[in-house]
Amino acid sequence: MCAQEVEILIRDALIVDGTGAPAQRGDLAVAGGKIVATGPDLGKLCAKQVWDASGLVLTPGFIDVHSHDDLYLLARPECPEKVLQGVTTEILGNCGLSALEAGAETREHLLGMLRVLCPGASPAPGEMDKGISCYLERIQSLGPALNVGVLVGHSSVRMAVMGMQNRPPTHSELLEMEKLVARAMEQGALGISTGLIYPPGNYAETSELVRLAQVVGRYGGIYATHMRSEGDLQIQALQEALDIGERAGVHVQISHHKVAGRANWGMSRKTLSLMEEARSRGLRVACDQYPYEAGCTFLAAVLPPWASAQGIEVLSRNLLDPSWREETARRLEMEDGWENLARGAGLDGIVISVCRNPDYLGKSISQIAQQTERNPWDVIFDLLAQEGLGCMAVFFMMCEEDISRILGDPWTMVGSDGMPSLGAGRIHPRMSGTFPRILSRYARERKLLSLEEAVRKMTSLAAFTFGLKGKGLLKQGMDADMVLLDPDGVKDRATYQEPHLTPEGIRLVMVNGRVVAKDGKLTGARPGRLILRG
Repeated sequence: MCAQEVEILIRDALIVDGTGAPAQRGDLAVAGGKIVATGPDLGKLCAKQVWDASGLVLTPGFIDVHSHDDLYLLARPECPEKVLQGVTTEILGNCGLSALEAGAETREHLLGMLRVLCPGASPAPGEMDKGISCYLERIQSLGPALNVGVLVGHSSVRMAVMGMQNRPPTHSELLEMEKLVARAMEQGALGISTGLIYPPGNYAETSELVRLAQVVGRYGGIYATHMRSEGDLQIQALQEALDIGERAGVHVQISHHKVAGRANWGMSRKTLSLMEEARSRGLRVACDQYPYEAGCTFLAAVLPPWASAQGIEVLSRNLLDPSWREETARRLEMEDGWENLARGAGLDGIVISVCRNPDYLGKSISQIAQQTERNPWDVIFDLLAQEGLGCMAVFFMMCEEDISRILGDPWTMVGSDGMPSLGAGRIHPRMSGTFPRILSRYARERKLLSLEEAVRKMTSLAAFTFGLKGKGLLKQGMDADMVLLDPDGVKDRATYQEPHLTPEGIRLVMVNGRVVAKDGKLTGARPGRLILRG
């Protein structure tokens, strides 16, 4: 007679439970989508399926705390790039952008910005008219392969109330923004995100952000911020983020923490120190990171904040005006006071990753200028005039020293910041390789982290920070989100030249007790669930 019957019994795995504690060899049993037992010998259990995991490592499912799959999940709910990495939960609505209701005047602009995150995908008519609840209902009806939580985007809220206007909100406008944020929190948002280098987010003053963060704080949510600067003005930007957290009484998450621009390399010593000092004062603050020397965003992000203040139609006309181009190029080369990505990366460090002209893919602005015998600034303005927000670029701005230092901090977790493309262009390899890269390059090869600490950053730390109940640990009663991997063979294969290559060494991925990937292939199962605040 069996003491207990379970659905799945995993035998003889090296269990890395997500806490950071040393790995232990043992068994794990699953039933009803939950972990029902762990231990050194569960042989007395009867199981419908028994898996031999000898020589393999069993971990909690990885949590991508900084994802941009908002529209991608509508087009491809199986989300293969993330699932094949071992990601079982992801947080959407980052960098200030989320699906949200908007007036007729601003809806198309908001949709245009969201479509940049996934060219070719779009919400159905009316899908954004009732706030995030309508969007979440659509995601759930499609049946995602992985679990999904969302943040409400500050830029989306601002656009819904004020459009693209570069000014402080009136009293009534601020009240309306607070209502939208409160409604999103009541509908299940985990917090609010900002994108303070992008218009209209970068038009907001600190006081506006404090007011909205206070709303989030009343619901126990988080303030996740793409700060105003990750380069020359990063210290001031970080101090603003910490100030917002302290004034609003809310947990602060520094999104995709990095040090951009050669002149700033090494600044991570100061940024990590400032966060530690804030924690000593009682502020909950952490950060996430992707382990690459380049970032990726839409090419329009090189423009100064004032360029987009009158809306996309005016910007489109200005891009064709020779005098506007000349003045803007001059200011791009000379001005301080905003996040100047062109200066941070240099024109030879901005590489086109998504555009309609295949001859430009994988080439830098400088290379295209030489190839076409044009001024580099004219290359940028021409691309923006022809493709608008649809043109994406990879920006090479970071150094390995800062990447390693940030990753080594105990309060750093992992977020891919991946940009999906439905197979188009040369997107950043982080979309397909982030989590295996941490395990192979930084844990196994460089030994910057132990395997146990790397897994903790990718699981329980993220679950604790974002309040994800039942996630992040291999413990009895937790959701059966798990990854079975080859510790010696796991590695990323995606490169800047071939960003869609899938990783190796991820043997099995389970979400809520069902296998969604096995030996590098999707099973077709889509058992993911919405994770709502509370």
